[in-house]
Amino acid sequence: MHRILAGISFSVSTTMAAMFVASRFPGMEIPFPYWIFGFCTPLCISTPVCIIMNRQAEQKRRLNDKLRAALVELRQLAEVDQMTGLLNRATFLRRLQEEQDRQPGTCLLIDVDHFKAINDGYGHAMGDRVLKAIADSLRATIRSDDLCGRLGGEEFAIYLRNMPSTQATAMAERVRQAIEMLDIAAADGTHIRPTISVGAAHADGSASAGPSASAGASADQLLQRADMAMYAAKANGRNQVRLAA
Repeated sequence: MHRILAGISFSVSTTMAAMFVASRFPGMEIPFPYWIFGFCTPLCISTPVCIIMNRQAEQKRRLNDKLRAALVELRQLAEVDQMTGLLNRATFLRRLQEEQDRQPGTCLLIDVDHFKAINDGYGHAMGDRVLKAIADSLRATIRSDDLCGRLGGEEFAIYLRNMPSTQATAMAERVRQAIEMLDIAAADGTHIRPTISVGAAHADGSASAGPSASAGASADQLLQRADMAMYAAKANGRNQVRLAA
């Protein structure tokens, strides 16, 4: 409203000022009715023009707000796994590299044990429910500033920021126990109790991380080491945590 009043005031005052200047010249006296006309004419013209322009400006502002919201939503859709709400593979790898460059931490690679048997025995819809429940449990167990993503299928990954391998191993065990506590009821009345195998790899060059690790290692190298530890966990009976040698 103040923009409309400002526009009208500017139009009327500019017209009146021009008439005043003109009336100061010799022989240019302006009769009083012309002053009234000079006041009313810009008032009548500028009022609807200012109202229309203000509405257009408001429509543009609302459109820009919608576009910004749409861009935020598109960015989220591009970065998030739609089923679980975790980071998708590409986004997790990119942010993992960024975090690793800033400060060391520990990467956990997680694979759901016997997931194919869940899909084959209960159907893919039930398998999706299990993955969603696991994703929710991961989010609830780790810290809010840690990275958590779904790499594909039944495979998940976590990056524990600025956490040494000893503490990270304890956190990985908490994650494993939280998943082990899940009890998901199937349509036939049976209960699914998923378990996970976890491989942990630290990003720095400490002795616990092994000689192949380095602070400058790529995200792919770190994941590869965690992957080898995860397969060692599976080979040794599943439902356990293994630290990369």
